[in-house]
Amino acid sequence: MSQPRVVMTSPVQPIGGCSANVYSWDKSPARVRVAMSFLSHPGLAFLGANAGCEVLEYPDAAAFARLLADPPEILGLSFYINETEIALRMAEQARRAGVREVWAGNYGAYSPQVRGAFDRVFEGWAESAVAVALGRPAVPVEGLRHPPLYGAIGTNLFPRMVLSGLMFSSRGCPFTCSFCQTPDFYGRPVPVPLEELERVAWTYRRQGIQGVNLLDENFGTFPGHANAVVDILHRHGLRWIALTRVDTLLRHFDEWSAKGLFGAHLGIESLNEASLQGASKRIQGTDSVRLLERMGRSNMFVQCFYILGFEEDTVESVRSDVERLAALDVDVVQVQVLTPYPRTGQRAQIEARYGIHDRNLSHYNSRNLVWGHPHISPAEMRSLQRWANARLSSSRRALRTLAKFAVFGGRARPGLEGLRLALRPFRGPARRTHDGLASRLRAARAWTRRGWYAYEEFASTEALTARDAPAEGTPPPSARGERAWA
Repeated sequence: MSQPRVVMTSPVQPIGGCSANVYSWDKSPARVRVAMSFLSHPGLAFLGANAGCEVLEYPDAAAFARLLADPPEILGLSFYINETEIALRMAEQARRAGVREVWAGNYGAYSPQVRGAFDRVFEGWAESAVAVALGRPAVPVEGLRHPPLYGAIGTNLFPRMVLSGLMFSSRGCPFTCSFCQTPDFYGRPVPVPLEELERVAWTYRRQGIQGVNLLDENFGTFPGHANAVVDILHRHGLRWIALTRVDTLLRHFDEWSAKGLFGAHLGIESLNEASLQGASKRIQGTDSVRLLERMGRSNMFVQCFYILGFEEDTVESVRSDVERLAALDVDVVQVQVLTPYPRTGQRAQIEARYGIHDRNLSHYNSRNLVWGHPHISPAEMRSLQRWANARLSSSRRALRTLAKFAVFGGRARPGLEGLRLALRPFRGPARRTHDGLASRLRAARAWTRRGWYAYEEFASTEALTARDAPAEGTPPPSARGERAWA
């Protein structure tokens, strides 16, 4: 009996071929800016490598239409909560085209009110569950394959973008921050086999890639395993940036710095101690400041995630805390409005105490105040977020970031290493790797010029210009997108 054709895809993109700028949500970017896009869709790539599915990463409207011209029997849609509307439209379009079953995954499918719209719903990293649903053997953790994954980082000052490798050394998170869906969504955290990480690190090095982004929910969850991963990266001569916690990085700063640490993605969330305690974050704002000052002295890249609108916040306290953050040496801050996501402890508390006045899932994109904050109105919150973005993004800050890469190379003293790392990607194996990803790199470059737009916000903006749009064609007004299936 022949196997059904199964295709997994993500929501339609305004610019197809890559994600939008994942560093910042500032839609009025500074004259000089730094941007990063995912060229590979991590969740879909893992499904393709482990569950035997065909994948279509970051399609634009034209690419999705071509897929449905020869429809698969099963279509999987991976989407975030604010992408729900476009995912539902894609599902309807697929059924009209003759797709027999439509499956769903990622955080968007985690919302109880949309589950009935799909034939199957998967939670967390779904390689094993999808394989079993297709009548194939389950994928044990020790047998997981880690595919090569790519990101692009660049600046609008330079016509070429630099490739980085993406790596997941563990999956899941043991912490229980009240605002986060991750612990319940992913379940028990597990490490990715070291043999796979060794193989993918070797692949990156052979392809001329110099840097790796470690995108675990919290790198360092498994200390012994994390140190082994650091040794692998160091042995292959790779510089690396880790998504981790403040307290974790403070404990390991010296040893990791000696083995190639170049920077970090940090969930600072707030510098207000009362807000951190209320969110069960279990870090102190003073520790965040201490770490950021230390990383600044070492000229390391820092991306922060910062949340506005904890129930203790006021307009005045938010302005004061953002000014404190602006005085520190951070490169990019993703400023988010606190959003009570479904199936979190925070949502139950907020709904009981203050009420939720906006249940349109398209607005659950960390840019809208959807609940009755006791001190800040929706209009004030929107104004605060715009002000914070402007305060934390500037050409001067972007130039400082470029100096970290090109002049200091993530070191305390200036040298030639950073410049060599910046120029090396355009020779030898790295040049061939760039050429193989040329169309996706062009799309990432277009996002560098455009800035980030959420789905529902893109619908009300002008259409992309011919200069910004890739060759795939321009999207219809309903195409409003960013990323997908974890």
